[in-house]
Amino acid sequence: MAKRKNKIIVGVSQEMLHDQGLPLHFWVEACNKVVYVYNRSPRRILGMSKPKEYFSGNKPGVSHLRIFGSSIYCHVTKDARKKIEPTVELAIFEGYTDTPHNYQVYLPSQRMKIVCRDVNFDEENDVRCSLERELQLHVDEDLLTPKEEPLDDVE
Repeated sequence: MAKRKNKIIVGVSQEMLHDQGLPLHFWVEACNKVVYVYNRSPRRILGMSKPKEYFSGNKPGVSHLRIFGSSIYCHVTKDARKKIEPTVELAIFEGYTDTPHNYQVYLPSQRMKIVCRDVNFDEENDVRCSLERELQLHVDEDLLTPKEEPLDDVE
C-alpha cells in the first residue's frame, strides 16, 4: 500500500514539474505539495471526509491553495532595498508553511528559499504557458506519428 502511494506521489509531482517547466531540483517541494493537497482531499474510506479533518476534528480550508511553481511577486521591504531598487522581486511558488498566509518561495536571482507573506500570484500567465506547452506537445506528437501513404495501383 505504501509503495503504491509513494509511486502516485512521485508521479504526480513529476507531472507538476513538467507542466510548469521547472527544473528537477524542485522535486522535494513538489512531493510535499502533493501530500499537502492529498491530506485535504476527501477519501471514500473515511466516509468522504478529509484525512486532515478526520485526525484533527477541524475542517481544513482549501481556498488558499495555489498552483505549484507559479510565478509570484514578493514585496521587498524598505530595510532590504535601497532607494531606487525595485519594490518587488520575481519568485517561484514552492509551498505552504505552518503559519497561515505565509508562503515558501524560491528566488531564482539569489538562488535561495525564503518565507514570504506579501505576495501577488501570476497564475493566469502560468496557466496560459502550460496550455501552450501542452499544445506544442500535441503538435510534436503529430509530427512523430507515421503517416499512412495510399498505395498506388501499379498496372
